[in-house]
Amino acid sequence: MNNIPVNDFRNFIISPQFASKVKDIEKSINSLNGVLFSKISLDNNKEIKEIHIITKDSYSPKKISRDIESLLMAKYNIAIDYRKISIAQVTEEKTYSRRLKFTDLLITSEGDNLQVVIKLENNNKVFEGKINCVNWEKNREYVVTRATLEAITSFLSGKVFFQAEEIKRVNLDDKEVVLISINLINAQGKENLVGAALIEDDPHRSLVKAILQAVNRRILVK
Repeated sequence: MNNIPVNDFRNFIISPQFASKVKDIEKSINSLNGVLFSKISLDNNKEIKEIHIITKDSYSPKKISRDIESLLMAKYNIAIDYRKISIAQVTEEKTYSRRLKFTDLLITSEGDNLQVVIKLENNNKVFEGKINCVNWEKNREYVVTRATLEAITSFLSGKVFFQAEEIKRVNLDDKEVVLISINLINAQGKENLVGAALIEDDPHRSLVKAILQAVNRRILVK
């Protein structure tokens, strides 16, 4: 079907296999970025009268039109006037998630000073929690927890207060798991949240994941 002369397109479309070939062209158009649906309309001479296109509203109609022209010429050797391409756009449904994602953990120490920075992301926005304190090795789990809860509080615009109650490691078969108990405090009172995560290469990152497991479920129904 490639290398079909433009002037022979009329003969091409009246062949017995024309209907399936038109469907093939529509399928090719549908494969272009942003195109949701296409329909080729023919005139009385069985030539292309119009190409109806439905696209996502996040794509440029001019670019899609150019892409269609290029596709038809490159793949089918068909020249089409851009004015025959009719484009309708539909609004994409944008989903908004309240779930926080863990993006980064930075721990720096210098002498007696320790700084922990936690970065969480929600819908392309970053929320940061930062704690500066005395550099005690044994308190790092609680400092990481405080920084994580500070980032979550920032995301919630300070409408709730979190309090770490207990951090514990347990062994399940040959795996080590970190458990955390957190109190969520707001105008309605206090609520206990519990999260768990498998300890992998970095126990502090696993702790952040356990906190998010506990808090995200509450955020989703808030």
